Amino acid sequence: MAERTADIERGRDAARREAWAEAYDELAAADPSDLAPDDLESLSDAAWWLSKIDESIGARQQAYAGFAASGDKLRAASNAGRLSVEHFLREEPAVGAGWLMRAQRHLEGQSECIEHGFLAVLEATVARFTGDLDGAMALAKRATATAVRFDNRDVWAMGIHTEGLLLIARGDIADGLARLDEAMTSVVAGELGSFFTGIVYCNVIAACLELADLRRAHEWSEASRAWCETLPPESPYPGMCRINRAEVSSLRGAWSEAEAESSRASRELMSFDPMAAAQAFYGTGEIRRRMGNLAGAEESFARAHEIGFEPQPGLALLRLAQGKPDAARTGLRIALTSERGAGCAGRGSSRRRWTSHSPRATSRRRARRAPSLMRSRPGTRRPPSTRLPPPRAERSASRKATSEPRSRASAALSLCGRRSDFRTRRLWLGRDMPSRCGARRTRTTPAWSSGPRWPRSNVSVR
Repeated sequence: MAERTADIERGRDAARREAWAEAYDELAAADPSDLAPDDLESLSDAAWWLSKIDESIGARQQAYAGFAASGDKLRAASNAGRLSVEHFLREEPAVGAGWLMRAQRHLEGQSECIEHGFLAVLEATVARFTGDLDGAMALAKRATATAVRFDNRDVWAMGIHTEGLLLIARGDIADGLARLDEAMTSVVAGELGSFFTGIVYCNVIAACLELADLRRAHEWSEASRAWCETLPPESPYPGMCRINRAEVSSLRGAWSEAEAESSRASRELMSFDPMAAAQAFYGTGEIRRRMGNLAGAEESFARAHEIGFEPQPGLALLRLAQGKPDAARTGLRIALTSERGAGCAGRGSSRRRWTSHSPRATSRRRARRAPSLMRSRPGTRRPPSTRLPPPRAERSASRKATSEPRSRASAALSLCGRRSDFRTRRLWLGRDMPSRCGARRTRTTPAWSSGPRWPRSNVSVR
C-alpha cells in the first residue's frame, strides 16, 4: 500500500512540474481505485500532452464523475467544459454540446467564479461558429470581465483573443488584430498555462494567415517556435504549430523549410488528429508541386486522400502540370459534387484558397466562358481567391508535358475560381517575399492601409 501511494505521489509531483511522460507512467500504472478525481484529471492532462487522446478523454470522464459524485460542482463544470472542447475538436458536435450543457447545469445557481468565465468563452466560440456574432461578442466580453475580476490570465487571454477573432469576422480588422496582439503579449510573457498558450498561438497565427498578414504571422510563428521546443516531442502542439509555420515559410518562398515542417507535422499529428495530419499531407503535396517534384506531390496527395481529406485543387493543378487537363477537370467536378468536397482545401475550410494560373493560358476570353461548377451550385458562396503565376519548375514541367489545347487547360483550371475582370494592386506582404508568392485578402481588410503604395501587377483577387 505504501509503495502504491509513493508511486501516485511521484505522479502528482511530475504533473505539477508538467513532466508529462513521467506523470503518465506513474499514474497510468496505478490501480484506478486508488486515484482521486484530482489524480484522474492529472492523468488526463498527461495523456493529452502525449497525444493519447482517447485515454485522456476516458480519464477526464472518470475525473468528472468523481467530482460530480463528491458535490464539487465547480470542478465538475470545469471538466465537463474541457470534455466539450475535446469532442468539438473531434468533430462530434452533439457530444460536445451535451457536455457543454452539463457544464452549464453544474454552474446554475452558483455565485460568480472563474468557471463562469471559462464557460462564457466556450459559449462565445460556439456562437461564433453558428453565426451569432453579436451574441458571441457579448459572451466574450463577459468572459474577459470575469477574468479581470478574478485575476485569471488564462481566461483573460482566451476572452480577449476571442473578441479579436469576432471583430475580424465582423470586418473590423484593425481593432481585431490589436486585440490579438494584446492577447499574445500574455503568451510571450509566459503568463498563461501551456494548454491556453497553444490555443492562443494557433488561433492568432491562423487568423493572420487568413488575413494574408504574412509579416505578423511570421513574427508570431517565430515566437512560437521557442515555446514548442520546450514541449514533449509527442505533444499535439508542435505538430499543429508546424502546419502554420509551413504555410508561412511557403508563402515567403522558403519551400525546403516549408516541406520539412509540413512533412514532420503529418507524422506528429497522425495519432492525435488524423484529419490535421491529412491537411499537413496536402500542404506537403502543394509545396512539392510548386517545387516541381510532381511524383512526391502525387504521393502526398494520395496519403491525404486515404485519410479522408479531398486533395483539391492541388491535385487538379498537379494533373495540369502532368499534361492531363481532362483529369484535372473531372477531379474537380467529382470533388465539388461529393460529400467529401466539403473538406476540399478550396472550400469549406478555414485555410485560404490558393490557385495558380494555367500554363501560359493565352485565351482569357475562353477561360472566362468555361463553366464554373461553383457558380452552378445553389447556396454556394465563392470565397475570394488569389491566382499567381506558378513557379519556374512548374511552368517548365507544364510546357513540356501539356499537349492538349491551352484553352482546355484554362477551362479545367477555371473550376478553381473565376478569372478576375479587372487589374488590381500587387499584394506582396514583405520585402523578403518572392515575387511568386502572394496572398489573398478579404474585401474588408485594410491590413496595409498605412503601408507603401503597391505597383500594379497581374495578380487578380476575386
